[in-house]
Amino acid sequence: MAEAIVSIVVGRLTDLLSEEAQVLHGVQDEIQELVTELVRIKAFLPDANSRLHDQNIRILLADVRELAYDAEHVVETYLVKALSSPGKIMQRMHTRTFSRKLKDIKRKMSLLLNRFRDCNIKSALDIPESSNSSHGQPGGMLKRFHTFTTVEPEIFVGFQADVDKLVGYLVDESDDSYPLISICGMGGIGKTTLAQKIYNHSTIKTHFAGLAWVSISQKWQTRQVLQRILIGLVHEKKEEILTWDEDKLVENLLQIQQNKKCLIVLDDIWTNDAWDSIKAAFTPEKSLSKLILTTRNVDVSRYANPKGLIHQPESLSPDQSWELLQLKALPTRGEYIDIARDYKRMEKMGREMVKNCGGLPPAIMILGGILVTKPTFDEWKKVYDDSISSLKEGKGLGENQQEQLFENLIQSYNVLPTQLKPCFLYLSKFMEDEWMDAETLYQLWIAEGMVLSSDKREGETMIQVAESYLGELVHRSMVQVRLNVLESSLTKFNSCSLHDLMRDLSLFQAKAEDFFEAIDIGEGNDLNLNNCFDVARVAKTRQLVFYDKRGVEATSYFTKKPNHQQYRSILFRNMVGFNSQPLRLGLYISYFKLLRILSLEDIRHGRQSGLGTFFGTNIERVLGNLVYLRYLNLKGSNLKAFSWIHKLVVLQTLNLDVWNTGSMSSNVLGKMAFLRHLYLPRWVSVNSVKNSKLRFNGLSKLETLENFDTEWCEIKDLRKLSGLRRLKLKAKGGYDDVKEMFKHLSDLALSLNSSIWYMSLVIRISADQELRYHPVIQLFWNRNFNLQELKFHEKLPELSELFEEQQQLNHNHINVSLIRITKLNLISSNLEEDPMRVLEKIPTLRELEICNAYKGKEMVCSAMGFPRLAHLILWDLDNFESWRIEKGSMHVLQELLIHKCSKLEEFLEGLKFLNCLRKLILWRMPSELCDRVLLENQFFFLIFFLLFLILLDHIIIIFVPRFRHLQ
Repeated sequence: MAEAIVSIVVGRLTDLLSEEAQVLHGVQDEIQELVTELVRIKAFLPDANSRLHDQNIRILLADVRELAYDAEHVVETYLVKALSSPGKIMQRMHTRTFSRKLKDIKRKMSLLLNRFRDCNIKSALDIPESSNSSHGQPGGMLKRFHTFTTVEPEIFVGFQADVDKLVGYLVDESDDSYPLISICGMGGIGKTTLAQKIYNHSTIKTHFAGLAWVSISQKWQTRQVLQRILIGLVHEKKEEILTWDEDKLVENLLQIQQNKKCLIVLDDIWTNDAWDSIKAAFTPEKSLSKLILTTRNVDVSRYANPKGLIHQPESLSPDQSWELLQLKALPTRGEYIDIARDYKRMEKMGREMVKNCGGLPPAIMILGGILVTKPTFDEWKKVYDDSISSLKEGKGLGENQQEQLFENLIQSYNVLPTQLKPCFLYLSKFMEDEWMDAETLYQLWIAEGMVLSSDKREGETMIQVAESYLGELVHRSMVQVRLNVLESSLTKFNSCSLHDLMRDLSLFQAKAEDFFEAIDIGEGNDLNLNNCFDVARVAKTRQLVFYDKRGVEATSYFTKKPNHQQYRSILFRNMVGFNSQPLRLGLYISYFKLLRILSLEDIRHGRQSGLGTFFGTNIERVLGNLVYLRYLNLKGSNLKAFSWIHKLVVLQTLNLDVWNTGSMSSNVLGKMAFLRHLYLPRWVSVNSVKNSKLRFNGLSKLETLENFDTEWCEIKDLRKLSGLRRLKLKAKGGYDDVKEMFKHLSDLALSLNSSIWYMSLVIRISADQELRYHPVIQLFWNRNFNLQELKFHEKLPELSELFEEQQQLNHNHINVSLIRITKLNLISSNLEEDPMRVLEKIPTLRELEICNAYKGKEMVCSAMGFPRLAHLILWDLDNFESWRIEKGSMHVLQELLIHKCSKLEEFLEGLKFLNCLRKLILWRMPSELCDRVLLENQFFFLIFFLLFLILLDHIIIIFVPRFRHLQ
């Protein structure tokens, strides 16, 4: 890790020399000398890393890491003081102090270089370049092996027979069928993968009305487990479910399982106690539902249900192991050389190497992840030579094989490029089985300095470089990801997670390298930092993570002042208990004046305590003093005043996404030249704004801007934000106000250097006059706007007029391929013509809501219309009587909600063409229509496999299985 830390520091200092050349002009040469010395030290680290068995070497590397941190701190301290103290006298004082400290750093570097030579450690500058391609190019730039222009195919070998057998058991309705099936085996055998294949099987989705999946893991909370199951079965009642106590959760789960067929997967149960905590919610004797349970402990399965089926997957055979390895490690893409002439030799080596994996799919995939970055025979031979000495023959399932598996995991980490090691370790900060938002993760990595600007390609942002890092970890089968649905998304990945084995590896390595310290507040009563862990050991780390995994009430206070100034990062995660009791958090945070990252997401004070009591001190003064912050996340908190923000001049990410705040000073963002990602409050008191709206001068590097509201944000500043990639904007006011907004937005979107990739607009026009030519035309027709989401309140011209007018302006036919809208909400638009005949032509539309926006009686959705529409809401259409759905229309529609359309009678016949429909909700509709759905239209029972029904407050909710075939 010392090599990674030195690389990060070198990258940060190099960036500062480039970005802040004017501020650092007087000390530029000294900083460059510092960078040069760090590069010299880095050259010794590869050889030192090969001798970690030597305690003296480990101590030396720890000293290298600390000295790199110190060097960075000295430069950053000077930069912050120079930015905040412009006077010449102060500048000279800061420069003298900086030079003195830098001289001491260089003296220590000289001593370190002597220690390397004394230990006979060789410098890479004195030996030929390594041919190991995994470490990238000589300059340190990451070699990318995958661009993710296409999704890698899923690889599944050896378990298809198991899937077919267990699916057959689950759909068996005979008296001697199994109500509970357990999948048991050691970690990595493929239990969860097998359960996922069954869960997503088309036969299962047709047979069961409700599906729910929940991970139990080693630490669980009974109430949260029951909530997740119930939400999976009755998702539309989520908000209500979250308020129920355990008894009510159990009662409702039992009732649902008695009324419909459900399949519930309880993944990764470790102990009998875990089963005891939730078993009251399952009664196999009276239930129509069935359970799948995965566990490493077969005794847990026998304890849960002695009569259940226990299935123990076998490890892969040698032939299956080789098949899986070559699918991962020998891609056929043209970017790799022709390996046909070496295939036989590579197969022989590959078969030998997979013996070390014990037939465990994750181990084989990880080995494949190493080999896929080494496409030549010589590179395979080097991996083979490194691993052959550790092959141990004749091992069966058990402890020895687990040890062998972990050796493979360690190897996958050791061969990672320098840049990727800290990124991988960072992932273990998050909870077990948690899916992390990818864009948030990228911002954290960047703020930590883990993403190197030297890896940027022309035209790339740092976010895109960070995604390339995650992509490389995915390519090596070390991280799992979920892809963004929209092709036009800023990032390919939506979220990511770690398999249990990879999380174990990440935690193990993070602890071994003192990468961060995790503190579970829920495990003890005393929240004093010094009593939470070994102070001597924590003094080596710079990152802290606080959890409240159990969700207990925080009844204690942080008390003693910790005597450490080295902390750079504090994340508060899952702090459920912090909502109920006052906590002197501000006083605690005030001890860490050098923080780069602070996340206080969803931390709120209790209603009975004032803000000062909760934070223990003046929170504005505390946060305003954290002048080194690069990342500050206050999302979901209830802070209301942000006048201190202007002091945080080096912030890169600022998340103020709270529901409301008192006021925002107009120039509070003026000095934040480094800001890349800004999430504004959802609402600001307009009365406090008056004639002084929030300004955005100087934010030329801004890439993300969300919750921009024209009522309190200065719209004319938008055109200056040429670096924007994502913009979420709310426009309110009269027609002239909105027209002015479009003018400035056009100046931005249509400028030559515009880089907007994603735009979301909420438009509310309060004008009463008749609108003929409307600015919304530009939104539909100009690709430069890249409009993805549009919510339009109040009156619109007929949609056909918008199309016809644009056609006249362009003197050509309508070209709907120019439109990129994926989500459209029309509210109170007063349309008299059927909007469907226009909207169905938009090829990208995925979500559509029409609320009190159509005054006509009939709608028609024609064949081939709405090719990608997945969610449709029709709301409060008073005159709506007839809806004709032709075969082939909305062929991927999954959810349909119809609310308060009291005259609607004719539409049921067309539903039989919606083959992908999973959920139909009729809310506050005439009881006669509900009766027709239930009694007259028998096709719901015979063809749609109607499996679940709720009648409550004039609501009918019908769940329909996917992948059914209609005649």
